[in-house]
Amino acid sequence: MRKLSGIGMAVVLGAFALTGFFGCSRNSEPNASVASEARQLLVDGTVFLKQGDVVKAVQSFASAIKTSPDYFEAYFMLGETFIHLKQFEQAQSVLSAAANRFPGNPDAHYLLAIAFEGDGKLMPAIVSVRKSIDLYQATKDEAGEKRATVLLGVLVQLAKQQSEAKMVDNAAQDAAKASGH
Repeated sequence: MRKLSGIGMAVVLGAFALTGFFGCSRNSEPNASVASEARQLLVDGTVFLKQGDVVKAVQSFASAIKTSPDYFEAYFMLGETFIHLKQFEQAQSVLSAAANRFPGNPDAHYLLAIAFEGDGKLMPAIVSVRKSIDLYQATKDEAGEKRATVLLGVLVQLAKQQSEAKMVDNAAQDAAKASGH
């Protein structure tokens, strides 16, 4: 796992500010009746987070997913918590499951892009954020589209920088080979 770039971290922190970090920006449940047990687990997890007990919070969010697999907010909270903790591989696992289960939910793809970026996986991040932009446009969510477009710009810039650095490294290696070192 690598440390987020300054720009990448600013985008992540902006995402938390826009989503309220411990609140969900969108309800994507297939039906309106969510099991009260899952809802209570989500509330409990949020209380645990506010108390600083991250282990119990993660357990509560994971239990909410097991109790009601169609409860998007549980995936959202667990994935967002892992991102906040910089546990990007765990975030990718949870958010990939959310994106597969709720393919039309732009927030799942957006957060998945942040998790990929945090782990240094820029191409999957670009693919995920592009998907979120398409979905935000389809749902006419201008704020989400704008947020995702900013993230896309940051990711493209990071990918260009990474590509340029690789070209310089390759040139240096070629020069060293040519000089016999």
